[in-house]
Amino acid sequence: MKAIKTGDGVAAARAMMMLYPKEKRLFEDPYSEKLLPPVYKFYIWLMRNPKIRDSFIMKKEKSIPGAMGWFFCRERYIDDVLRKTLEKNEFETVVNLGAGMDCRAYYIPEIEKLLYFEVDHPKVIKKKMKKMKKILGKLPDNVVYVPIDFQKQSLDLKLKNAGYNLTFKTLFIWEAVTQYIPKEAIDNTLKYIGQAAPGSKLVFSYVIKSFIDGKYSNDGIKRLAKQFLKKSNPIFISGFNPAEMKDYLSKYSLTLIEDIDSVEMQKRYSNLVDLDLLKTIKEFDIERFVLAEVK
Repeated sequence: MKAIKTGDGVAAARAMMMLYPKEKRLFEDPYSEKLLPPVYKFYIWLMRNPKIRDSFIMKKEKSIPGAMGWFFCRERYIDDVLRKTLEKNEFETVVNLGAGMDCRAYYIPEIEKLLYFEVDHPKVIKKKMKKMKKILGKLPDNVVYVPIDFQKQSLDLKLKNAGYNLTFKTLFIWEAVTQYIPKEAIDNTLKYIGQAAPGSKLVFSYVIKSFIDGKYSNDGIKRLAKQFLKKSNPIFISGFNPAEMKDYLSKYSLTLIEDIDSVEMQKRYSNLVDLDLLKTIKEFDIERFVLAEVK
């Protein structure tokens, strides 16, 4: 349920990118809008009017500067990692942990070359399969859907039963998940990934620990905290200190390649397209992206 809502929200944000003219888009995702429930589709339909779109997004931008731009860059960053692996023919397999409504398995060019495992809650997987079959006519032969209740079932066993083998050289994608789950669950997942074939890679996002601990750099981040860090029932529960990331990953046989903050993300992507949202990304300083390699 929370997972399903989160998946729909991300898909809606990806669909917003497609509302811009082609020359202003950081990525191309032709499917996300089609996966949305009716209420989200209605809002996307309204935002086809550029004035309504800009008004809505600027309201978001004013409330939490940099958040929308960061999200768009976040999506592009993972796309770039995946495209590079295809260009270099690095991997046989992709494992997307918490795939949600992510559509990379369907729109990245030549992705059909890779065996692609989408792992998520059974309700999310059921919904995804039904909608993608309707959109595509038939589900891709290279995509394997792995329903799992992470609180009750073993990731190792579920992936093994689905046909995955740790000897496969793999790209693991773990986007916008770690902040929602306990530290023990993160540790266990990294321990599993660290057993994959040497040269396998992991790309994942995380929220910085100082935010979880109640330290905010600006008013926008403070407003975000009121939404996600409610004392009675916090939505974000786990964070990391960037200074400790290299040593932390090393415990699980993972070598840190890069740990990107919002300043670096803005440098990489703000000049690729003419989009004002990309000029304030550095203000959204609570989330980072890691790329790591299995030793």
